[in-house]
Amino acid sequence: MDAIFLDIDGVLATPLSDRLNALLRRTPFDQLFDPAALWQLRRLVRRTGAAVVLSSTWRDGLYIPECRPLTDNLYARLAANGTPICDATPMLSSGGKGSEIAAWLARHPCRRFVILDDHDCFADVPALRSRWVPVPSATGLRTAQARRALQLLQGGPGGAP
Repeated sequence: MDAIFLDIDGVLATPLSDRLNALLRRTPFDQLFDPAALWQLRRLVRRTGAAVVLSSTWRDGLYIPECRPLTDNLYARLAANGTPICDATPMLSSGGKGSEIAAWLARHPCRRFVILDDHDCFADVPALRSRWVPVPSATGLRTAQARRALQLLQGGPGGAP
């Protein structure tokens, strides 16, 4: 199995999606995500067959009832996009996002994986940094980042785990 660890804010939730949601008067419970970023994610999943694993704080809705409608909307939007979330990283009491991804990988061996995130959150597990594809929060996931992720998932230059 190959995996895409997906952050939401800055990757799919972007200034463009903020403008669209304001224009269309969407609430946080039925918000839209950046259509260009969703297209890039869909293309990446179709080309690689990689599973989408939620590594964002948006997974809080899985455990906090007040946040559940936000998470339900996210899951529904990504399923409709053809990029369903298959799992989420665990929430650990210590360590950061890197530790949570490492814990998920320990239980689910992957051939290859990438981390799509707008922040370098890997001080606690520096070895993961080579699998991180930095996504500019001002634009979200675009062609350059999708190409890099594809390279890593296909094992091309710099793509071997």
